[in-house]
Amino acid sequence: MITLAVKTLVAGAFDGTSMVSTRPLSFFGDVEVQTGAIVTESSDLRGRRVSGRVLCLPFTHGSAGAWRVLQQLRTHGTAPLGIVVRDLPDPSVIQGAILAELPVLRLLVAADYDRLQEGARLCFDASSDMLRVN
Repeated sequence: MITLAVKTLVAGAFDGTSMVSTRPLSFFGDVEVQTGAIVTESSDLRGRRVSGRVLCLPFTHGSAGAWRVLQQLRTHGTAPLGIVVRDLPDPSVIQGAILAELPVLRLLVAADYDRLQEGARLCFDASSDMLRVN
């Protein structure tokens, strides 16, 4: 097990399996809300579902509609458990995560992003500033 220092951007907790991308994501147009599937051809996660996973992204790229997509993912039961980012996300992502009650964490050491492995168990609780990786 390793622990990584994080900054909580949207409070919450999660314990789930990681889904790690090497490319940024824009939720608006890139994720289908009814299924939680990533549909954009530019994503290395294309065809996979964010539902019930901890989505790890180097950064997000913008759309003012990202907040609505995150809220709709929650409504449809297809939202990720949480989001971990290397760089600060788009403000619309933060807004959507607040509305959808999805925790968002930013790694304090950018190089730690390379330590996140696909399928790892990621655990975070609101009482800590550390992300546990198993």
